[in-house]
Amino acid sequence: SFQFLLTLTFKIILVTKIKDKGRTDTNVKIGLIIIIAITFTIITVSYNCRTLIEKTIESVLQQDFPAKEYILIDGGSTDGTAEIIKKHAKHLAFWCSEPDGGIYQGMNKGLSHAQGEWILFLNAGDVFSANDVLTKVFPFTRNKEDEIIYGDIFTFKNNEKIVKKALEPCNKQRMFFCHQAVFVRTVLMKEHPFDTRFKMSADFYFFKFCYLTNRKFRHIPVIVSIYDRTGISNTRRIEGLKENIRVIQELDKGWNKIKFLCKLYFVIGWNNIRTSIKKNKACI
Repeated sequence: SFQFLLTLTFKIILVTKIKDKGRTDTNVKIGLIIIIAITFTIITVSYNCRTLIEKTIESVLQQDFPAKEYILIDGGSTDGTAEIIKKHAKHLAFWCSEPDGGIYQGMNKGLSHAQGEWILFLNAGDVFSANDVLTKVFPFTRNKEDEIIYGDIFTFKNNEKIVKKALEPCNKQRMFFCHQAVFVRTVLMKEHPFDTRFKMSADFYFFKFCYLTNRKFRHIPVIVSIYDRTGISNTRRIEGLKENIRVIQELDKGWNKIKFLCKLYFVIGWNNIRTSIKKNKACI
């Protein structure tokens, strides 16, 4: 059984009917209102992703854990995405479709409406790995010391679905888990919303900041989501790595800073060489 926080409100209505010479009959009606505290807030941001958005919405709505809310922030899509969202509006805690300043501004907008204890961002195209993911994650949310809990993901390699395991908490030149598999205490995220100076690496900035300021991370044995590899962080990978350099320059110090920057400059340089070789071969 779930250890939901329940607030019970009893309404006792006394209906008195006066009969002969002061005699009364009293009917007592008791109404019970149960308010279930929201454990999870799921937020999806979208823009012109009509072919992807519905499977993500259905994946969230099919979760068997009841104490959840779903928020959808669309950046003013013109391809019919908003019309698909509107079909599911009655199941959403909040949604809107209006121009914004990009992915992280949209995430922050969703965050401002969040009422859950924990928050997960599930991008358009991503889905939960199963209908009982939130049920499996719930027991791990009861540890009051943990502030960020994260699991593993499914991804595809050569058309085969494989498990990509996250690393144990550590400081690196990249994320040590997938953003679509991490639950953060909402109060922490509201204290430190995404830094919109970054267009692709604001999540990396947030989690590196949390690690370096000794926030409590925990890796849990749950496969949370199936990751869509067509997302912006994959299709524009080098741009994202260049932003990671800015994050490291700002937050890291000493040997770690030197080590991480060398690794990223090497990856970017090697990618440029490979790209140049491919172009030369195409011209032969």
